[in-house]
Amino acid sequence: MKSINFEEHFVLKEVQEQMSKIIQPSENGVPLKAMLEALEHQTGFTNEDEINQHEQRIKFMDEQNVQIQVLSYGNVSPSLLTGDKAIELCRYTNDTLKKYIDQYPDRFLGFATLPINEPKAAAEEFKRCVNELNFKGALIFGRPNGKFLDSPEFHTIFETAEALDVPIYLHPAPISDEAYQAYYQSDQYSDATAGSFACFGYGWHVDVGVHAMRIILSGIMDKYPNLKMIIGHWGEFTPFFYERMDETIYAPNLKHKPSHYFKNNFFITPSGMLTKPQFEMVKNAVGVDHILYSADYPYIQPEELGTFLDELDLTTEEKEKISFKNAQKLLKL
Repeated sequence: MKSINFEEHFVLKEVQEQMSKIIQPSENGVPLKAMLEALEHQTGFTNEDEINQHEQRIKFMDEQNVQIQVLSYGNVSPSLLTGDKAIELCRYTNDTLKKYIDQYPDRFLGFATLPINEPKAAAEEFKRCVNELNFKGALIFGRPNGKFLDSPEFHTIFETAEALDVPIYLHPAPISDEAYQAYYQSDQYSDATAGSFACFGYGWHVDVGVHAMRIILSGIMDKYPNLKMIIGHWGEFTPFFYERMDETIYAPNLKHKPSHYFKNNFFITPSGMLTKPQFEMVKNAVGVDHILYSADYPYIQPEELGTFLDELDLTTEEKEKISFKNAQKLLKL
């Protein structure tokens, strides 16, 4: 059956060129540089033009029974920037994505790229993307510089998402220099090894899980009870700890136990991690109504994307929900 996939990326060469001039490596070896080196080893992508080969993308979709990709910006997003340049490049990115979607209106939808370090501008760009460009939500790449989104100045972004009734996808990004140096960098292995360990191999998944927990523990879900969020990679380690969180985290400010918010306000995707044990854990933790499908294209191009759900012990109705019905409901298609 045809699927709707959520964590599918594009990049713009002209944006990447501007980003490379602005983001400078630190003296201690910025994790962004290490991540890009590790990414090259993992995927073989050395030229961003390869990522944007439209014929190759659609060929993959057809082979894997993907009807629609919800496109969002990949590595490295202009949302990492600050000031007017962040606003300018995010707006340009969204306008360019809209033109691409218009070429293939039956195959692609869009998630906005937001200048999250400028919260008021991010909220306004969010509104523009949904109301004028017909985007279906936003993907937030990592977290603001030195902060998390639970900080009050960023609540306008959540308020906007709830008012627009669209989801926010909380996506990993390179971790801070301090965390990289303290936990992941070592003289015993290469920077590429450290980069993969700190980023897509382990570290940035932990970072997203912590970020999601901070959003919950700060009371944002109680303040905006209809807020809908998405996290990938089978829940970024959080489903394994729902019971532990409920039993041990002291949070008298919340109306519910932490797991309640994961089960009601969050949706979970595999991000191309098509693994049965993790699926079963997530299914038991949140139920099939809160599972969406994704490949993490082009960084991951799983050959079994179109058949994975058939290999699980699922009813036709459950497979349809994960493939496209949950997406249709969430995105109001």
